[in-house]
Amino acid sequence: MTNNQWHLQERLQKYPGYRGEYTTTFANRPVVEFNPEMGISDPVGTAYAIRCEYDDEENAVDKLAKLLEDEQANHLQALVFGLWDGDMPNDSSQGVIEALVSAKDQLTSLQAVFIGDIHSEESEISWIMQSDISPILEAYPNLEVLQVRGGEGLAFSPFVGHDHLKALIIETGGLSSATINQICALNLPKLQHLELWLGSDNYGGDSSIVDLNPILIEQKFSNLDYLGLRNSEYSDDIAEALVRSPLLNTIRIIDLSMGTLSDVGAELLLKNPVVQQLDILNLSENYLSKEIISFVEEQQGNFHVQIMINGQRGEDEYDEERYCAVAE
Repeated sequence: MTNNQWHLQERLQKYPGYRGEYTTTFANRPVVEFNPEMGISDPVGTAYAIRCEYDDEENAVDKLAKLLEDEQANHLQALVFGLWDGDMPNDSSQGVIEALVSAKDQLTSLQAVFIGDIHSEESEISWIMQSDISPILEAYPNLEVLQVRGGEGLAFSPFVGHDHLKALIIETGGLSSATINQICALNLPKLQHLELWLGSDNYGGDSSIVDLNPILIEQKFSNLDYLGLRNSEYSDDIAEALVRSPLLNTIRIIDLSMGTLSDVGAELLLKNPVVQQLDILNLSENYLSKEIISFVEEQQGNFHVQIMINGQRGEDEYDEERYCAVAE
């Protein structure tokens, strides 16, 4: 996170990843696509993106090799990978992971990596094929921010520890219980920002509140400032667990946006005096009624917590089901 505090605006305010667009900011830095002819002009203040286009003759591994030829490569701090092959649906991120690991002695200043900044026109989030991400953590002991989009094939090797990682962001249309269990097995003593997009059971998001107990009850990551359990089909269960969680006594920001939170879950949170002392409670893009929205607007001045409540989604009059915002 460099020397700056994690800049939450890129996660909470109109983040392009909600819409399946390219991110414009990553790890407090503007994102610029790497052009070999232009080279690396700002290795510290810019996040350079490596992206392929459909039927591109070069894949991401080839483009990374050109970036590594730049004399500024060893000063580069933030790197973004988009589409890694022109034939994306048939390839996982494994080749990119292996190439990045092989480059560890050249990218000696790397602090932030995003694997999967892929536009929805290139691949829906549920089609993105990921792989075991842990080799990145092992190869880059000074990494501070790791962001991944796509849950298919996503894995973390067991018992991997990392002493410097501060932010772990996993964006999926469906995050499996197995992968959540693997994440909870990681030893990340400095983790401040944990963000999981839990997703739909239709796309592999088969987790339940039980899978989150290591985070919410056992406080597996005890130094969290921000916890995002976003894009969930069981947001009310999460709210019920949160008000009983010892994590509330230390955390500053809770993010349950893009999920299926109803008035039942919202009232549990809003009436809890500890929740009222948080810095930010993000309940955007859920299923809250006009009555709850009015209550929040009326009480906002009486709470310490800043409550984000924009973009509520009404249940279809022909369909009483509630859905998470990002699935396919």
